[in-house]
Amino acid sequence: MEENNNMNEEKLIHEHSECHCKKTGIAMIIAAFLGGFLAIYFVADQIMERKLNSVSFAPDRFEQKMLNDMDRMYRQDMRAFDDMFKKMPQPKMHKPKHKDLMFPPMFMTDDVKIKSDFEDNHFNITIGLKPFQDDENKVNYNVNGRKLTVFGNSHVKDKGYEEDIAFSQDFILPENSDIANISKIKDGNKLILSVPMK
Repeated sequence: MEENNNMNEEKLIHEHSECHCKKTGIAMIIAAFLGGFLAIYFVADQIMERKLNSVSFAPDRFEQKMLNDMDRMYRQDMRAFDDMFKKMPQPKMHKPKHKDLMFPPMFMTDDVKIKSDFEDNHFNITIGLKPFQDDENKVNYNVNGRKLTVFGNSHVKDKGYEEDIAFSQDFILPENSDIANISKIKDGNKLILSVPMK
């Protein structure tokens, strides 16, 4: 019986060691796989880091390259436009029959000049009369409460040119303005509307 017990014990020990060997083998395979994976990851990470560090990004060089490319494309487009317009037939320009039709008369470039200031207890509005042929009757005013509206219009004819000139501008008068005694004074080619203060 003892022999039987010894054999059973030996059998159990053998089975136990065989099971232990299997577990150890599986653990070794897992450890080898994990070690290989980590080694490959570490090597790949080092390679990528070296590649990224070797190529340095310089924003100023990138910006300069981009501006040079845009400048080159602009010059190409301008050359293409020039070539296109050179190939187009140019219309013949007709000479005007009258020399004075080539240039507009000087009065067309004059704007109505208005200036306001406060001087000697009077609120003065100065209007240039040049666009109105120095005629002060073509400029008028209207008072509504404290609002003074200055307006004027004129129709000008000169060597085949016609032009309508008109303007209107509002001014808010000070509270102590004497609107009953507003005066119109012509001074050369200017008209002065003078509003006295009470």
